[in-house]
Amino acid sequence: MCKIGDIIAVKSFVGDGKNNVKLHYFIVIQDESGQIKGLSFDIVSVVMSSFKSNAQRNKKLRYMENIEVDVNEGTINSKHLKKGYIKADQLFYFNKKSTKYYVVGQIDGDVLIKILEHISYLDTLGLLKQNIWNIMWLKDNR
Repeated sequence: MCKIGDIIAVKSFVGDGKNNVKLHYFIVIQDESGQIKGLSFDIVSVVMSSFKSNAQRNKKLRYMENIEVDVNEGTINSKHLKKGYIKADQLFYFNKKSTKYYVVGQIDGDVLIKILEHISYLDTLGLLKQNIWNIMWLKDNR
C-alpha cells in the first residue's frame, strides 16, 4: 500500500485523451478514499517526468505548472528515476485495488510541502486538470 509522499511506479494507466501509457512514476499527494463526479478513488497523484537534456529542462521549467524535483531529495529505490519535474497542474486519480503499482521510494517532507503549496496556488488560478480516466474506466468495465 502507498501513502502520501510515496513515489509509485504505475505499470499502465490512461493518460490524456484516453491514451494508454506504460510504466510511469507518480508522487502520491492523497491516499484517503473519496469521490469525484460519483467515482470512487483512494489515490491522488501527480505525474513525474525526467529531463532528457538541459535544453528540455529549461523549456519545461518555463511553465509555472512544472516544478523541478531532485529524486535525491528523498529515499528512492529505483535506478530508473532521474532528476526531473512534476506537472503540478495534472492530478491523476486511481483506485488502489485495481491499479497495478509498486512503491519505489518516498520524497522528502519539505519537497512534498512545496508541491502541495504549488498545487494549491494553481487551484486558486483555476489551472488544475483532473484526470479521472483511470477510475472512469473501472466503472465502465465492471
